Amino acid sequence: MLGPGTKEGDTEDIWTTIRTIYTGYLTPKSMEPGSILIVGVGGIGCKWSSHAHAKCQQLSEMLLVDADESSFSSEFEAHCLHLDAAGSGKGTAALPNLAAHRLNEGVANIQEMLKNSELVIILAALGGGTGSGAAAELAARSSESGSLVVSIVGMPFAEQPLRCAIADKAIPAIERNSDLCIRVSLERLAWQARHRESDWKLGSEWIGELIEGLVTTLARVGKMNLDLMDLRTIVGRPGNATLIVGNGAISDPDEVVRMARDSPLSEISIDGAKGCMIQVEGGPDMTLGHLNMVSEAFVSTLDDDCQVILGARASDDLVGRLRLVAVVSGL
Repeated sequence: MLGPGTKEGDTEDIWTTIRTIYTGYLTPKSMEPGSILIVGVGGIGCKWSSHAHAKCQQLSEMLLVDADESSFSSEFEAHCLHLDAAGSGKGTAALPNLAAHRLNEGVANIQEMLKNSELVIILAALGGGTGSGAAAELAARSSESGSLVVSIVGMPFAEQPLRCAIADKAIPAIERNSDLCIRVSLERLAWQARHRESDWKLGSEWIGELIEGLVTTLARVGKMNLDLMDLRTIVGRPGNATLIVGNGAISDPDEVVRMARDSPLSEISIDGAKGCMIQVEGGPDMTLGHLNMVSEAFVSTLDDDCQVILGARASDDLVGRLRLVAVVSGL
């Protein structure tokens, strides 16, 4: 699969070779500034968004939505929608309907922003009032505006039955109004955070890596470019879908694939998937051999007739590294 006259270690003119093989995926096009919007809803959602936005702030806008004004203390520029603008200081009292009502009252302030966004990424932890109520309403409003909606939602700890009940009631509306909805187990997130010696409320790095991978895949021009049409094609397939990311040393492509497939936060097996959009990123030292090894190893357990859309990007800040970002559907 290296093509005529191409050796495993070749880097010179490697992207010319790729153009020859994958002509159909080479329309260099980047998304306009402001067309990707990262939205944090509720206290934890705002923390996750601030942490993720820090990794791709030049490629996206950020909107923070909460009833608690302290959630708006991000060090980066952000749009803010305060759901307690009257100043009662009572938040939303674990009442999703109240949060949804307050969002609707203030939605005129963000309507133009939603209209101008091609991709809206919503981050929220469910089980409280704001995340559970406002996230679903915001997903609906974004979808009505024509945006592609990706929601990443945290599911409560098992020992919190009331919060679990609120989350279970909220999730159907979020999934219904999202093109892709990823459930994140807060228990597994906390476990991973302890392993990495980080704060799970910041997303344990994994959520930041996930968002950065998706945003750079769509917003930066690659040698084999992927765009929103590719993403819509994959997430539009029947069944469940998920978004995963793995990264590691260029000397060990198998470990990159293993990290992506065995993400500790992914509760869905990707075996037998019917659709896959996969982006392989590396530095100028990434060869066609690396691209082949990573992509073939990853798709090897998917359905034999799986629709695979492949992209590739080289970046100087990934010298010595490989990163795999994939949206997998039809699960």
